[in-house]
Amino acid sequence: MGYQFNAKDILITQLGEEGVAFNSATNEYFSLNETSFKILRGIESNLSVDAICRQLENEYEISAPDCRKQVNNIIQLFISKKLITEE
Repeated sequence: MGYQFNAKDILITQLGEEGVAFNSATNEYFSLNETSFKILRGIESNLSVDAICRQLENEYEISAPDCRKQVNNIIQLFISKKLITEE
């Protein structure tokens, strides 16, 4: 399953290691910690969940199953906030 960044409505900006996403359709701002910002940027760059997890596993000391679980949780939040859609 793939995901598509909502480029029509969402603007993202990096602030140091973190970021902010703005949904112009709902006028909502979302503060993104370092990890969630990297996940959203990965989806924006059309990376697969596997590729995003591999990057995070290499950067942080996290097991593959834990990484996948955390990434999936963040993705579900992004979907609920309409930052991304399922393909």
